[in-house]
Amino acid sequence: MPLERRDKEALKWAHDKELGAPPDPLPCGDMCGVSVNWHLATDAAGGWSARITLFNWEDIDMRDWFASVVLDDKVYGGFEQAYSFNATAAGDGTIFMRGREGFDDLIRESNMSGVDYPVPGKQQSVLSFTKKTSSPAGGLDVVRRDGFPTKVFFNGEECAMPNRIPSHGGIASRASRGAALLLLLLFYLVM
Repeated sequence: MPLERRDKEALKWAHDKELGAPPDPLPCGDMCGVSVNWHLATDAAGGWSARITLFNWEDIDMRDWFASVVLDDKVYGGFEQAYSFNATAAGDGTIFMRGREGFDDLIRESNMSGVDYPVPGKQQSVLSFTKKTSSPAGGLDVVRRDGFPTKVFFNGEECAMPNRIPSHGGIASRASRGAALLLLLLFYLVM
């Protein structure tokens, strides 16, 4: 979301989730020319995938952009490919990404979608990884933090990272456990 609404929404979210007092002062924007979203898309026994989305909230198009993520060594070695970006494993845990030819412009914020408010331009890609290169002794727990970058860069500038990484034990997980228990209880009452 745009920087001018981010503080207010972040404070409300922290209050609703009972996460305690926010830092004082609040962190500045993400220190990037764009907002970067890293989303764990799949987690299977043999591999996993993440989706990276770049949102351009600026009023100018960003041409010939590049982004990179730095991953832990046990994750980095499993990088296979990106599907919508050109991506290269560049060493030292870094995956370097650029837009493919013809799709290397990150367009500006606009209201092209017909809504009353501006929406960001965006580019996204899915990155696939294998778990075969991770050590079985140490294991690889993608959801518990192994699947998240330790650093993110956009056009050479380091982006700020959140202090708290979301976990799979959140509200949705508790809600699905509660629904399963309710269904089990109903099953026994009907029997």
